[in-house]
Amino acid sequence: MSDSNQKPGPPPDDFSETVPNIKVPGGSGASGGGDDWSKTNYNYPKQPTADEWGKTVANIKPIDIDNDDFGKTMYPGARKAPEVDWGATQANVRVPDTDFGGGRGDEGYGKTTPYFQLPDDLRQKYEQVPPTPGEVAAEEQAAAKAQGGIPGWVWAAAGLLAMFMFAVVVLVGVLLWNSVGSTFDAVVRNPPIGADIFVDGRLWGVEQPDGSILLQNLKPEGDRTITIVHPAFECEAATVNSSKREVVARCRQAAVKPGEDCSRIGLGEEDKAERCYNAALDGLPDPFTAEQLKNALNILIINFESGKFDIPAKRMEALKKGAGFIQKLPPSVVLEVGGHTDNVGSDASNQTLSDNRAKAVKDALVTFGVRPEALQTKGYGPTRPKTTNDTDLGKFYNRRIEYSVVRQ
Repeated sequence: MSDSNQKPGPPPDDFSETVPNIKVPGGSGASGGGDDWSKTNYNYPKQPTADEWGKTVANIKPIDIDNDDFGKTMYPGARKAPEVDWGATQANVRVPDTDFGGGRGDEGYGKTTPYFQLPDDLRQKYEQVPPTPGEVAAEEQAAAKAQGGIPGWVWAAAGLLAMFMFAVVVLVGVLLWNSVGSTFDAVVRNPPIGADIFVDGRLWGVEQPDGSILLQNLKPEGDRTITIVHPAFECEAATVNSSKREVVARCRQAAVKPGEDCSRIGLGEEDKAERCYNAALDGLPDPFTAEQLKNALNILIINFESGKFDIPAKRMEALKKGAGFIQKLPPSVVLEVGGHTDNVGSDASNQTLSDNRAKAVKDALVTFGVRPEALQTKGYGPTRPKTTNDTDLGKFYNRRIEYSVVRQ
C-alpha cells in the first residue's frame, strides 16, 4: 500500500495509469483494465454487482457475506474468523490468485488489502461489536482458570456469610429502634415545691419552669407507680402508662405527728420544724397580728449550708405558705428579714454572708407575691447567736433567718 493514509480521489480518465494503491493489471486505457478495475475501485460510487463483490472488498459492506471469496478475507476488528477456508488468507501473507478472482501472479494479492483502513463509521462498527454473554463467560472462566481461580464453594460460603452478617445488622438495628422508640414521657402537675418524685421506687424527673415534674424515657411496662415525697406534705400515689401520661399531684399538708414537741427542735429536725411551722400558721386567729405571725414564721428553720446562702428547695414550699400570710397584713406593717451566721470564718465574711441570706429569703417571698416595701433586710453576722457556737447543734441554731416587726 502507499505510504499515504489518505484515500485517493476519483481516478482520472486513464484508469490504467491511476490505481489507488496498487497497480491494476489489464493493460492501458479505461477499457483495457476495465474488468479488473471494476473489482478494485474502492472509491467507485456505484455498488458493484454481486458476482464482482466477492472478489475484492475495500471500504463498503459486502452484500453477500456468504460469498466464497469474501469468507477468506477477515475484516479488521472481526471477533472470529469463518471456519471454512480461513487458513487460506491471513493478514500479511500473500494469497493465491485463485482466491481473489485471478490476476498475474503476486499482483492478485494487491486486489485485496486485508489491512486497508476502513472509513471511521465502518471501522467503529466492526471494532466495537460487544461480545455475547457466552463469550464473556468463556473469557472470564478461562482467565480464572489461567490464574488459578477461586473455587466456587468459597464464593458460595462468602455469599452466605454476607447474608448472615446483613441479617445480624438488621436485627440489632430493630432492637435499638425498639429500645429507644418504645419509651414515653409523663408529667406530674402541681407537686409541692422541692418534692421528690419516684417511679417504681426510683428517684426520677426534671423540674420544669412551671413547677411541674417531667418524667422522661419511661418504658411501657404496664402501669408505672408515681410516689411524691415531701417533708411537709402527704401525697397520694398515682400511676402513669403509655396511654395515661399526665397526673395531678394530690397532696395535703402533713400534720404534726403524735408526740412531737414543737417547742424543742433538735439538730437535723428541719422537717419536724416545718410541720410545726405549718401548724402554727394554720392555727393563727382571724384576724391575726403582725406579732403573732412573726412568732409562727420564726419556727421554720432554713438550714443553710456553712458558708452559703442558697435556700434548700424543700423549704421553698414553706416560704410560699408564709408569703400568703404576710400578704394578709395591713399595708402599714413592715417586717424585717434578719440574716445570722455561726462563728466559723471572719466577722467580715460572716457579715456579707448574713446579708446575702436575708436578701435571698426576701427575694423568694417577693416571688411568691409579697410587696417588696413590706420587707426589709439586715445582716447581723455572728453578733446575735441564739445559743452557743461550741457545739454543732448550737451552730445549727445560729445559722438562721429571724423575722422581727419593724413597723405595725
